[in-house]
Amino acid sequence: MSRIRVFADTNVILESFRTGCWAAISSHFAIETVQKCVEETLTGNPADSRHVAVLPADLNAGLAGQHPVTRKELATLVLSHPPSGPLDDGEKHLFAWLFANKLLPSQVVVVTTADKAALVASNGLGWLDCMTSLESLARQAGVGRVHLDALALQYREDWLSSTKTKIRLGVIP
Repeated sequence: MSRIRVFADTNVILESFRTGCWAAISSHFAIETVQKCVEETLTGNPADSRHVAVLPADLNAGLAGQHPVTRKELATLVLSHPPSGPLDDGEKHLFAWLFANKLLPSQVVVVTTADKAALVASNGLGWLDCMTSLESLARQAGVGRVHLDALALQYREDWLSSTKTKIRLGVIP
């Protein structure tokens, strides 16, 4: 049986390492991302108290794929869907790759992000139902309560559900 494909942005990858969920979710799911998210995950300011140090070998061992994104793919996304333009680089690259490869909407491919702007953009692309929380992925992967309780608010299922509802109702434009 093949594993569900999960496309993760930088912040979700960092949070999964910070909370100790990475090994479980990357064993249970086929975690994929784009090269920009890999670059962002492996950089940052080590002097920042919020910095999460990720070893390249640990990240690469858990990834089922890391995809390059072309300038043409970025331009096509932004020209076809202007609300995607202001997204952070990692989310923009991830969405550009998904848009170019026409993988969404899908019953067997999900995307995880904790970025409200990315969720709004996903709604405009018809992908909002494909968005899932890190908490949901971690639960499915058998992650224990201690690690689940360590997740920041925006990586939890109730936050995502509430945000999706607000987007659908137009409360979050």
